[in-house]
Amino acid sequence: MGSCLSVSMPCDQVVNQVSQCLSVNGSYIFNLSENLAALHKEMEVLKAKRDDVQARVSREEFTGRRQMLAQVQVWLKNVLDIENQFNDLLSSSTVELQRLCCCGLCSKNLKTSYRYGKRVIWMLKGVKSTTSKGEFDVVTEQVHVTEVEEIPIQPTIVGHETLLETVWNRLMEDGVGVMGLYGMGGVGKTTLLAQINNKFTKARGSFDVVIWVVVSKSLDILKIQEDIAKKLGLWSEEWDQNNEYRRAIGIHNVLKRLKFVLFLDDIWAKCSLLAREMSVDAWRLMN
Repeated sequence: MGSCLSVSMPCDQVVNQVSQCLSVNGSYIFNLSENLAALHKEMEVLKAKRDDVQARVSREEFTGRRQMLAQVQVWLKNVLDIENQFNDLLSSSTVELQRLCCCGLCSKNLKTSYRYGKRVIWMLKGVKSTTSKGEFDVVTEQVHVTEVEEIPIQPTIVGHETLLETVWNRLMEDGVGVMGLYGMGGVGKTTLLAQINNKFTKARGSFDVVIWVVVSKSLDILKIQEDIAKKLGLWSEEWDQNNEYRRAIGIHNVLKRLKFVLFLDDIWAKCSLLAREMSVDAWRLMN
């Protein structure tokens, strides 16, 4: 005994499905030139939108305490990835076009041309999708500035009470921009500085932010800028890739709109945190 399965399908339906399959797959090859041209145009649209978004972010970061939204950052990263893929695809486009024959209807290597043409189509769809996702009502958010961090200290050194009040009262005066505390090691400069910092936890007053940074003998400007940026809510992996000058600009654009206190502890040499000709009125206490 045996069994048999019979499937009946109209001949014209089979021919139609095969024709559609050949048409779709064949378009990867015989429409390659047009598809590449379309991909070029869509990439220009995507790049223009990227430039517009980046310009909006830059303007808003420059005019206030704002930072790029995470979703915008992810979108810009995706655009960069697509651009790299596009450049890679483009690097072999001349060879692939030269591979075509019979007026572009066929290829000297069907398998290779098919794969390349398919990549072009998939990238074209990806570029269009990414472009459509680049519509943002909001591109930045308010920078979160943390509260004053209290520093653990030893009991007040005898004789420091009067000096502490003198320094504090001096700081509260209008027009005081920079104050230095100097002396031999071990006399209590850091302790006094910490006491002043801790007073801001209870009497922050009209200051927007209070920042404590340890400079140390091995001066590292990038590390100092990173500490300040983290306190201001500016730091991110992308921001960390900036050079000293770009970092200084970012910090400057935030601090110039704030009334702030910047404690620089353990300074051994001249320390310029602002690149080149940049300057900013800063409240700094230097050890």
